[in-house]
Formats: sequence, structure tokens, C-alpha cells
Amino acid sequence: MAIPQAEAQPIGFLDEEIAEFRSNRDLIKEHLDTTQRLLTESFSKALSPEFSAKLKESLKFEPVRQKVNQLYRGNQTGSSDSSKPCIIIVGQTKSGKSSFINELLGGTFVAQSQSPCTARVTRLTYSDRIYVLVRSKTGEQIGDVQYLEKPTIEEDLVKLKDKDRENKELISSTVEAGIKCEFLRHGIDIIDSPGLNENSSLDSLTLGAIDSFLPIIIYVIDSNTGITVAVQNDLTRIKQTVLGAEVFYLVTKMDVSKDTEQEANQTAQEIEEEKAERVFSKLQSLKCISPNETKEKCSKFLCVSCWKVRGFRRKKELMIKKNKLDPKALKEMENSKWVRRFEEVKTRILKFAQDQFRNLIVSSGGGLRRIQSEILTLFMDKATNIKESNLRKKKALYQIKSLEQEIHKQSKSIVEKNRDELLRQAGLFFAERKPLILDEVRALKYSESVITADMSRKDIEKKCVDEIRALINDRIIASFCDFLKDGALRTCQNEFDRLKQVVAEYEKNVKQTPTYQVLKKTLLVGYSLSPEEVRPGCLKYIIIRIKTFVKHIFKNPRLVFSISKPIQDPNWKEYQAEKYVEAMSKENLVECLITALIEWFEMCHSEFLDNIASSEQLVESCMKLTEKERSEIKTLYPRVARLHMLTMDVISKYKYRGFRIDTEGNLGSGAQGEVFRVLNESGEPALAAKRIVSDEPSLDDIATEVYHSSVLKHENLVHVVGVRLHKSKSDEKRWTVEIYMELMCCDAWNLMQRHRLPVRQRLKIGLELAKALQFLHSSELIHRDVKLANVLVSEDLRQVKLSDFGLMKSTGFVNRTLVGTPIYLAPELVRGESYHTSADVFSLGIALWYLFEGTGKRHPEYVEIMPSVGAILLAGALDCRPTRLPNMSDQPDQLWDLMESCWSGTPDSRPTAKAAVESLQKIVDSLES
Repeated sequence: MAIPQAEAQPIGFLDEEIAEFRSNRDLIKEHLDTTQRLLTESFSKALSPEFSAKLKESLKFEPVRQKVNQLYRGNQTGSSDSSKPCIIIVGQTKSGKSSFINELLGGTFVAQSQSPCTARVTRLTYSDRIYVLVRSKTGEQIGDVQYLEKPTIEEDLVKLKDKDRENKELISSTVEAGIKCEFLRHGIDIIDSPGLNENSSLDSLTLGAIDSFLPIIIYVIDSNTGITVAVQNDLTRIKQTVLGAEVFYLVTKMDVSKDTEQEANQTAQEIEEEKAERVFSKLQSLKCISPNETKEKCSKFLCVSCWKVRGFRRKKELMIKKNKLDPKALKEMENSKWVRRFEEVKTRILKFAQDQFRNLIVSSGGGLRRIQSEILTLFMDKATNIKESNLRKKKALYQIKSLEQEIHKQSKSIVEKNRDELLRQAGLFFAERKPLILDEVRALKYSESVITADMSRKDIEKKCVDEIRALINDRIIASFCDFLKDGALRTCQNEFDRLKQVVAEYEKNVKQTPTYQVLKKTLLVGYSLSPEEVRPGCLKYIIIRIKTFVKHIFKNPRLVFSISKPIQDPNWKEYQAEKYVEAMSKENLVECLITALIEWFEMCHSEFLDNIASSEQLVESCMKLTEKERSEIKTLYPRVARLHMLTMDVISKYKYRGFRIDTEGNLGSGAQGEVFRVLNESGEPALAAKRIVSDEPSLDDIATEVYHSSVLKHENLVHVVGVRLHKSKSDEKRWTVEIYMELMCCDAWNLMQRHRLPVRQRLKIGLELAKALQFLHSSELIHRDVKLANVLVSEDLRQVKLSDFGLMKSTGFVNRTLVGTPIYLAPELVRGESYHTSADVFSLGIALWYLFEGTGKRHPEYVEIMPSVGAILLAGALDCRPTRLPNMSDQPDQLWDLMESCWSGTPDSRPTAKAAVESLQKIVDSLES
């Protein structure tokens, strides 16, 4: 195995790392507390109970809280600093562990023997004066401190007698040793743990030691025995105890004797390679090490020979003791393979420790970021739903009123249009019913109360006429009800059914709101004329009108005539009946029916107007409440976005440590700030960074940009990977924000000015831009500054990405603010009207015109002649548009048609970004063929 030259870490570097870790750990906890406090206090007060409950139900704070609490692990083994990190040595062989600890520290500190394991946790910490003491499980000192001349911890102090191994107090006590050792001055302690799989008490003690600190776990593996079942069980239990724990795998006893070489008929190097490969492959198969790693480059795998290093150390100590230090021999020993390897071990362990601090912060911070992102996503969704719901309600109210008005007009025209058919049916009704009524009148027997002895002839005749009238009245009304049910109203039924179908179709698109209930009540019931569905009130009203009509006829003075025949004469009765029935002609009956129906529809319409007015008030009140909540969400959103950015800043400190901005590598500049190359630890360009100098209030807008651009992942969007915030020393209210993002070559605008690209290549850039907009719009986001200067391309032109999300807004948050680049602005923005995602499509159309023009040196005519930005805006508002370029005649008409439809003055008539993608794809494909 090749041994890279190790660069030793300076003494105390880990102290600085630990101090920074503690500071950032506290920041993560502070941001977590603030986020949770917002949820329990501010959110509950500002938002509706339903939405607050949904937030609390959706957000899982407890797992994140547990992760953050792990950064503050309590000390169960007696450390004076409960959060001090420790290297915990675990393994199956005591001699392997103890040998490694001794050589790591450069002396004989831990007793070495072949006994299975230690019986108590031993903690080695730095001290100018050597001491040993015992602490209880709670950290209290037991007995006196022993100050030693030699730093070796006697085995009798660590190892307990067999009878004491079941004593919980004794076995849970910790041996603490203070040692003056250069390695420990890096600010980290070493824990020698009992072995696993001996008994339950010792297992609990070992696992407790692992889980009680900020652990840097080193598992020592004997290369001769390899990965045994016991080792596999150890590794499984460690990972179960400390979720997400990383383990450094140290393979010891790698040296090979000459006897072994001869017996195996292999060189020592070949045998060592086989040992290393066997252990490494097994660890990969157990998923302890990534399958993509190699043992030469794996940062958490190393093979050593502690015995060889120990031999070198003792020879050196003997030379010093005899005052016979041979520089040449010393240099030769220092350059020997295993000595150099052990120096590499020290550096690797310290680097591994450093990586663990990074992983702890990145992991806990990442969990908090996910919660903050989920809050912001829920906010965006809720605000968008409120806005769209209110727009739908307004639109639905208008549509409902328009639909009812139209159907009300149709209902009256339908009744009037069927007058002839109603007359025909009424004629049939009279032809059928009149003989029956006359027969009943002829056979009429007056009641005894009609004639009395003291009545005059005139009074008797009047009483008889009244009884005849009552009979005819009852029969006509009863017959007329049958007439309505059996025929008259059926003539309009088919046309009214078509109206009902219109309402039924409308019902699919209208939610079950109180307003819709008004619509349904009035249209589906009020305008229904079928006997089985007709509302009882409608039929009752018509019958009352008919009764009134009949009574009116009977009271008409023209019908009063002299009676010259005896009252018992059947012909006289029939004559009276004939006169009354003739007075009720079919024309009069039909007129009465039509009048009654139209009056009924007018009553329904009037009722609808009253109810819809109440519904409008209800909707308006509801909209005010939801708009208030949307306003509160808009206020809370930047606060959460700021917390998200602060959390991301803490994570970025670790993820991009050693990265620096190349101030000489300026990639461009814009309204917000300048963009530079970012060099990695090796000094190679790795990222780009937008540097913005901001005041305190503007940080909210930047935080929103950082959030959107960091969570949105799409092949056509520039992805922000980190952010750093630096407060100005001279003015604490000013900040320098560095937004780290993917490194791209240049923007499409500059690219066109530098190179004359084929038209297909340029339109393909437009296609990728449209894909970016399609993704944003599907996420309910509006970019609001679509232009070629914000479209970045890679050096090979294969990647095209939309950038600069500083003006991007959720559709639920947009207002009528005028933002963007004048030439690309949709007219509704310029006019201060409400707008939606179609405003980006307008800008896409302008971008396509520039892409087709191809040089970036020519503008639309109305832009060329305009003296100012204001004039350009005015021209856009007045529907000035680019003209068709001369060379566009050689291209398909579909391209010009697409441009024109994109910059249509009517937002709803513009294509969606998805439709634009489909059209552009066909155009690009046609140019290729």
C-alpha cells in the first residue's frame, strides 16, 4: 500500500476546531429554539387554527431536537467538560487496543497483557502533572488523587476482580489519568473501553461510553483474525447505539515475520496486501465502507504495525539514555514504512475527528433546514391556495350570476315559445273535459240548504247558480291540475332539461360553496317542470293563480243574466254551465298558465338575487379572513427564510472550509452584486459566488432568494449550494453575503456577442430556458426577471441554466409591484395590474426574438428609438412588439407564431411554459432534420 506523506497538524488546531464546533452548535440550537418558538407563539396567533394545527402535525421537531441534543451529550464517565470530544478505542483484543493507544501517545501509558479486556473505562486526558483518580458514574471523585512519577496506569487499578464485575457501582466507575503528552494537547481525550460480548454489564458500559461523548470511534481489527462474527456484532451494535456514527477502522499486527514469508512462499509486502485487502473487502460487503472507495484513498481505513513502531521508540529511548544518538540511524528508522505509517495514523485520526465535528453540525443543521424548508413550502402552498381560491370564488360568483341571468331569460322565452303547443293541448283538454263537466251539472242535485221556505224566487235562483258555479269551479281546477301534470308542462321539459345539463356541467367546476347552493336551489329546482321533480311551491302557486282566474270569471258582471226557467230544469243547468265554461276559453287558460309560470320564475330570480347577495357578503367576509391570513403568512415568510439562511450559513462554514473567493476571477456583475470564481482547497475553480453588500432589511429578500435557489433542483436551474454571511466590522447594520452556486462559463447574452452560434444552437438555449420556466411554474413560482443575461451556459454549451432568483416570488405572494428588466416586461406589469406566470412567458417570447437575432447588438425598433427606460415601459404598455426579422422568412412560421403568442397583450391567451416547450422542441427538431 502506498504511504502518502502526512502533513502534521499544528498543536492546538483541534482546540480551535472544538471551540468553533461549540459556537456553531449553540447557533444551531438557537435557530432551532427560535423556529419552534415561532411555531408555538407567532404562528398560533397569526394563522388560522386549522393551518396552525396542520403545521404542528406536519413538522417533526423531535428527531431534530434529539440530533441537536446529541451535540450536548452528557458525560457518564466523569469528564469535567461534558462536551469534550474523545477518541474511543473499541476492539476485540486488549493488547491490540492498548498497543495502539501507547504508540499513539508515544509511551507506555496503558498496561498491556493478553487478558480479554479492561473492566472499567479508562480516560486519558492532558495534564502537565501526571495523576490518576477514579470517578463515579455521576462524575464525583472516589478516593484521593494519586500523583505518579511514571505515566503508566497500573492494570490492577483498571481491572476488577471477578466478584466485582457484577457490582454496578464499581463497574460503572471510570479511571481518569492526566498525562503530559503532545497528542492530547490537540484538545481531545482518549477512552480505552472494555470489550464487547463478555458480559451484559461490560457491554452496557462500553456502549454507554461510546454514546456519552462526542465520539470519534476507532475500531481496532487484528489483521490475523480479520472480521470475525464477534467483530461484525460489535460494529452492528455500535451503529445501533449511535445513529449515523462514523467509525475509523484501524488494522493492526500487519508486520510479517520471515518464517511466515517462507511458509507462505510470498514476500512480506504481498502478505500485507492480502491481509489489508481481505479486511477492506469484508468491510465493504458489510456496508461499513462505500463500495466506491479504494483502500489507498479511504479516509477511515488504515493498516499499522504497533510492534514495529514500539521497537523504533524503544531503540530511540535507549539511544537517548546512553547518550549515543546516531542521526543517520535515527533518520533511517524515522523513514521506515511502519513509522511513517503511524505518523499518517495520527494525522488521519485528527482529520477524522475534524470531519466528525463537520458531520455533526452538517447533519443536525440539515435536519433543521428541512423543517424550515417545509414551513416555507407550506406557507407558499397556503398563500397560493388562498389567492387562487379567492380568485376562483370571485370568478365563480360572476359566472354564477351570469349563468342564472341567462337561464332566467331563457326560461321565459321557452315558456312563450311553446304557447301554440300549450293552446293545442288546452283545446284537447276542453274537448275532453267539457262534456264530462256538463253531464255532472245536468245530474246535479242541489243541497237541501239551497232552498228554504222564506226565500224569494230571485234568492233561490241565485243560490242554485252559486252551487253550479262551485261544482264547475272544483271540476275545472281538478282537471287543470291533471292537465298541468299530464301534458301542458311537458311541452317545455326537453328544453329545460338542456338548461339543467348546463348547470350540471357547471357543477363540476364549482366547489360546494354557499353560493353554489343558491345556484342549485334556483336553477336545478326552480326551473324544473317535470311532475316528479317540480317543486311543490311552483305547482301550488300556479293552481292558486288558476283559482283566482276562475273566481274572477264567475264574478264578471257580463255573466249575470235573468233566469226564466225552473231551477230544476236540466237544460237550464246546462245553459248556465255552458256560459261559464265558454267564459273560461283555452286562450284565457293558457294565458293564465304562462303568466303564472313567468311570475314564478320572476319570484325565483328575485329570491336568487337576494340569496346571492347574502352569499357575496359571506364570500367577501371569508376572503377578508383568508386575505388577512395570507398577509400574515407574507410577514412570517421572510422571518423563517432568514432563519433558514442563518442555518445554511452554519452548515456552509464546514462544507466549504478552505474555499476562497478569487477576487481576480470576476465572472460578471448585476444589480445585486458581483459574481466571482470560488477556488477549492487545492486552489482550483470549483464554484461561483455572488457577493452582495446588504443592509439589514434587505437580508429578508436575499434569504428568500437563497431558499428558493437552494431547494429547487432542476437541470435547467442554477443550484445554490451554500451561503456565508459576514457582518461589517465598521457598520454592524451592513452585511456581506456570499451565495455559493454552480460554476458556469458565461451568460447567453455575452455568449451571443462573442460568438456567432448556429440558429438551432440558439433556439436550443431558448428551449432549455422554457423548460426551466415550466418547472418553476409547476412549483407555483414566478421568476419575474427572465432575460438572456440571467441564462447561464457551460463551456461546452451542453448545460443551460436559468439564474438570479432575487425577484422570484410564489404566486401566492405576488403583488402589483413593477419589477424586472424593461424590454422584457409584460404590459400588465407596466400597467400595475395583477399578473401570473404568463408574465414570464411574455419575457420568454422577447428572449426568443433576441436569440433568433443572434448578435445581441440589435434591438426591436421601438427600443432603438426610445430615449429612456420610461419610454420603453410605455411602449410595452401600449402593445409595441418586435417586428419580424428579415431572415426569419427562411424559418418555419411556427417560430414567429410562437413568439407572437408569447407576447400577446392578453395574458390568458399566451401559451403555458409547457406548451412553449412542446412547440420549441418541434421547431428545434425540424431544424436538425
